[in-house]
Amino acid sequence: MKRENEKIVELFGRTFKITKFDAFTGSYILFQLMEKILPMGLEDKIPGEGETTLSEMMPASRTLMTKAEFEKLQRDCLLVVSEVLPAGARPCFNENGTWGLNDIENNTPLVLLLTIHSLVFNIGDFFVAGGLSELKKSLSGLSLANFKM
Repeated sequence: MKRENEKIVELFGRTFKITKFDAFTGSYILFQLMEKILPMGLEDKIPGEGETTLSEMMPASRTLMTKAEFEKLQRDCLLVVSEVLPAGARPCFNENGTWGLNDIENNTPLVLLLTIHSLVFNIGDFFVAGGLSELKKSLSGLSLANFKM
């Protein structure tokens, strides 16, 4: 099965293309979600992970995401989104921290939906494809005794 590297979504009569995060950004965002967002009660909503719930696997010392952390996460998500226009794709958000589309900076519903689509497309397969089960299985054999100084 070929891995999908981009996805087209239609929102509010507009067409957007979402591409994959690079592996470092995807890993960072996944860890941010697991540490900061899932404490909102979403951890028990993740399907297909067997008997152990995600909340049992997560550290008890988790804190909620700050506004700055959320903004960074949202910017990272929007960096892989562009609007498909007749003249070519135009980025929603530029790497220099500016909006790539003039009419998006005050459009909260559109920005939020694009962020969610970007997250689901980029890290959703980790949860659906049993990524948490694989993580738990691969970490279960590790202990401090395995590391010699």
